[in-house]
Amino acid sequence: MVTSNRRPAVLAKHQSDILWGAWVELGVSGWQRTHASWAVDPEPLIIATASLGDADPRLRDEALDWCIHHGRYVSKVRLRNLLRDQPDDVRRGWGPFAATVSKHSGTQWPLTTEAFPYKPTGRASLGSLIAPSLVWLRLRAMFGLGARTEILRYFLSDHRRATVAAIAEQVGYAKRNVAEECDSLEKAGVLKVQHVANRFYYLLDRSAELRDWVGEIAPVRPSWTSLFHVTSALVALEESAKSLSQDALSIEAHRVARHLDHELDALDIEGRPRLVDRDNHWPAVRDFAEGRMAAWAAGVWEPRSVPVEIKRRRVARRPLTAVDPSR
Repeated sequence: MVTSNRRPAVLAKHQSDILWGAWVELGVSGWQRTHASWAVDPEPLIIATASLGDADPRLRDEALDWCIHHGRYVSKVRLRNLLRDQPDDVRRGWGPFAATVSKHSGTQWPLTTEAFPYKPTGRASLGSLIAPSLVWLRLRAMFGLGARTEILRYFLSDHRRATVAAIAEQVGYAKRNVAEECDSLEKAGVLKVQHVANRFYYLLDRSAELRDWVGEIAPVRPSWTSLFHVTSALVALEESAKSLSQDALSIEAHRVARHLDHELDALDIEGRPRLVDRDNHWPAVRDFAEGRMAAWAAGVWEPRSVPVEIKRRRVARRPLTAVDPSR
């Protein structure tokens, strides 16, 4: 029997609002500014946006315009590495998006397929990188694209110490590249090594000096890769709820919740779904997802608190010029 407990699809809307909030910080034309306190990481954002396909064509087109005109701030190596861990549906959405960027920018992006009809508008504006939300772009402007910059980003995101393997998993570069750059940064006195048993960990040696030099950093610095893994899985589960039987949906909800444990750990999220009703796990997962994603869509980040209901303000859809992130 197919479940009759249908609700409007709200998680997809929340995911779209998270994406819009991040893109507005990067300079695209949007309805409102909600994520000024979030440090935006471009590659996971681009991949997540491309995966939407035609679900939000205006968001896709605005993101394309930004990538075409400001692609010098995007790491093609990191895009390729991050795409390796993406499911097939994400990769299918990626190919046409990347091909369209390549066609209009003159720069070859990885894993392209066939471009779709598109005319760049030039609306995406990226001026000063002083805004706290643009700190990771600012870091690239200072140190260039590459593993070394992403290692610094990792430690400036308040990670105290980590092995090379742990850093590589989070920054989207090969372990060998991360090991070489960590060694160089240690020799330069930026990192130092702590030996614990038979393992060694890297940590910042001149944290205060580096932070002063880099400038103001937005207080919300999540792992965007983990964030979008979580939101995409929850949106897919919500879509499955339209057709699965209650028993099948309960099993799938339990599987998804357990599968996301590692990503939620990376985000330091507490207050996980309480899977106590063996007959129907979906309501617990759905309520968790709606609470968390509504908060994230509104720009609220409280990973250690149990999410409360977020009353979203209705904003009239009206055309605006691009929001200047430096304001």
